[in-house]
Amino acid sequence: MTLGLLDLPAPLFDALDDLTADLHIPVLLRILAYACACAWIGMRVYRRFSDQPRLLALRAEIAAVQSALARHDGRFAELGVLIRRNLSLSLRQLGLTLIPALLASLPLLLVLPWLSNRFDYASPLPDTSVNVCVQPPNAAATLHWQAAQAIAQESGCWCLIWPKAGEIAVLANVHGVVLHAFATPARSAFIYKYTKFNWLIGNPDGYLPATATADRLAVTLRPREVFPSGPAWLRSWEIWYFGLLVLVSLTLKLRWRLR
Repeated sequence: MTLGLLDLPAPLFDALDDLTADLHIPVLLRILAYACACAWIGMRVYRRFSDQPRLLALRAEIAAVQSALARHDGRFAELGVLIRRNLSLSLRQLGLTLIPALLASLPLLLVLPWLSNRFDYASPLPDTSVNVCVQPPNAAATLHWQAAQAIAQESGCWCLIWPKAGEIAVLANVHGVVLHAFATPARSAFIYKYTKFNWLIGNPDGYLPATATADRLAVTLRPREVFPSGPAWLRSWEIWYFGLLVLVSLTLKLRWRLR
């Protein structure tokens, strides 16, 4: 895998998650811990880089102007002055909070790609059947499998017997050029050619060669469940992570009286 800019901390996060998994900490508790950590770091960054005294004074001034607007019963020209003043103060408040808010979002930008790669899909178990499809489908005629059991299906698809740990299933073209080597663990449901977007976020399972006749490989990975029951949206990591992230962030905002 070629790491993107936002993937640079991923090896460290992987090592930390592997360590906590070895300690038999459930995956849901780990995700909740990451949400709490991201919320705390983000709000600390915002608190550090935002000018809270100026924001407090500005909020008081905005409240006074809005109160005057609500009580106004005079000439339209005076009303226009109050409206412009309220707009000016609101834009100034936005300017004071914008950069600190962007800085506070940096932990999320670094953690979210890793969380997606780590917890979106469950890697197939060895000796289980997995569908692999090539796009465009007519590219399948020039491809074959090496060191793998795969049965050809319709529309450029194969039923692949997933390799055991330490083994690989290689898909190559007629010239022997390897398109992709499937192995455990698998994290991405799509293997494609490197794009300009990938300098920012990489594909965890790598890329197809630039000269490949195939544009993409689609692998039917099963969504990973971090909660054992309920509807599908309740079983995935996103609802638990973002729910606690928002809750903890709001709690810290109120506790630290941030503006």
